[in-house]
Amino acid sequence: MPSTRERRFTTAIILATLAVCAFFLAQGATRVLAARLFDQGATATEPPPTRGRFARPEFLRRRNPAMILERNIFDSSRGDLTLEPVEQVAEAPTGEWDPTQPAPECDNKLRLVGAVVNPVDPAWSYAAIAGDEGKTLLYRKGSNVDGSFVLAVRPSSVVVQPAGGGACEVAMFEEKEAEAKKPQAPRVAERTARRAFDRNGGLTNEEMDQGIQKISDTRFRIERSLVTKVLSNQGSLMKAARVIPHEENGRIVGVKLYGIRRSSLLGKLGIRNGDMLRTINGFDMASPDTALEAYARLQTADSLSLALKRQNKEMTIEYDVQ
Repeated sequence: MPSTRERRFTTAIILATLAVCAFFLAQGATRVLAARLFDQGATATEPPPTRGRFARPEFLRRRNPAMILERNIFDSSRGDLTLEPVEQVAEAPTGEWDPTQPAPECDNKLRLVGAVVNPVDPAWSYAAIAGDEGKTLLYRKGSNVDGSFVLAVRPSSVVVQPAGGGACEVAMFEEKEAEAKKPQAPRVAERTARRAFDRNGGLTNEEMDQGIQKISDTRFRIERSLVTKVLSNQGSLMKAARVIPHEENGRIVGVKLYGIRRSSLLGKLGIRNGDMLRTINGFDMASPDTALEAYARLQTADSLSLALKRQNKEMTIEYDVQ
């Protein structure tokens, strides 16, 4: 039998537990009653959360991205940026053009000199187009040539859209002349000479021997007149090698050059078949935009530096233009 002291101690514990439970129950009932009396408006406007979904936190519901522009913590003197007019960005011309249907012939002065199409990555497709002034430059899809937007680059034509007009096609002018004259098929010797002419960038063997001086395997001296003539003949220059973007781990790290012979222009400049070109004068060849910028600066450069990778070995070839 429990003693009198033990019974009293047990009774005190039970009473204390009941008192604590009664306190929490009273506090909870008070809060529920207060919410019913004072927050009826808030509960009426905000619907209860959907079963199975979490309600968004309060700080997310009140977040306003425009506050960053309004406060402008980076330039307090300028003030609120939301009050300034929004700059209109030029967009590509819109119009109905079905790539599966032939586009009408353009009536402008654009002439297609040459084209290189990459079926794997169309961003690396280029077209040598002569504008109104007769100057030939490289363009790709999205470029603007004398007010005409380039829509597509094809093996023997380019589709452009003039300002305020519909899409039209500029065909290779050599093909039109061939259709008009209808010459006989060239002989094997003539075709071989033509391919060699293209691989040499439009130069003869005598011009290459006189204009290129080999100092070492990684250093050459080139006459400026030779560079000017090669750059002015982009149709043949684009056929001097087969250019293929090279990927490593899902990222383009350079372009590989194929179809190069030692007797061709690139071969006499120290470039070998299968070399991977990384940079020209520091311009990364992994991007079409930087490749175009590097090409544009070749006409005035006094020196050229090519970063290559040959048989897993990094090397640099230097050229002095005089």
